[in-house]
Amino acid sequence: MTALEGLRTAIDKTDQQIIALLAQRFIFTEAVGEYKAENKLDPQDPSREEQQFKKIAELSEQYGLKPDYASDIYRKIIDIVISRHQELLSK
Repeated sequence: MTALEGLRTAIDKTDQQIIALLAQRFIFTEAVGEYKAENKLDPQDPSREEQQFKKIAELSEQYGLKPDYASDIYRKIIDIVISRHQELLSK
């Protein structure tokens, strides 16, 4: 195995872990969305988002990741979650 192949194997393994964690995260966010729908709560919580993005920036710095990278990724994840919560509320 070449160095490049080894790196790509490591990337593939990391991608598998990321997908597994995302799947777990979406299980929890689905439950939150169902709770919000049942209780007629707003699908979006700006205060919670602000807290999350602060935490994401701190964690990014802790792990040596540019906070902008993590924030961009999480913005997309959170937007997907909000969209799903809107769907649940309109059922």
